[in-house]
Amino acid sequence: MAVSNFQSHCPRKPRRRDTARHFAAAFLFPLSLSICIQGNAAELLYIYSADCPACQQFDAEVLTYYKNTDEARRLPIDKIGLAAWQAGTHPKSICITKPVDVTPTFIAIETCEEQDRISGYSQEELFWMAIQRIDRSITQGASSTNAHEP
Repeated sequence: MAVSNFQSHCPRKPRRRDTARHFAAAFLFPLSLSICIQGNAAELLYIYSADCPACQQFDAEVLTYYKNTDEARRLPIDKIGLAAWQAGTHPKSICITKPVDVTPTFIAIETCEEQDRISGYSQEELFWMAIQRIDRSITQGASSTNAHEP
């Protein structure tokens, strides 16, 4: 029994996978920080899961042509797997956001900080209404900020 207790308190030898994850985090953190500092434009993060039916529906109904819309020019979309987001391996996972509990989740970020979000997807029309609301609020926020600059 004493041996079993001793072994449970000993630090485990890092596995190769852990070492790779720590290396990736050490490499990606400075890179992602520079991306967030340089990229002040608004962006729409699309957190998805490959086996999510709502994500598959969104991909078929909206994602195929989103890049050709006016909204995409102001809110370009970045598709990020849920596992990468939760593991913190995506460069933008260091941005200031609330936790992601459902897929799909769409997070509007600006200067690496969450401005708004859409949780879930059911209909194309509802998505576009939410995107237009987010786009207006970000555009109005940017114009009111610029109005106070000399």
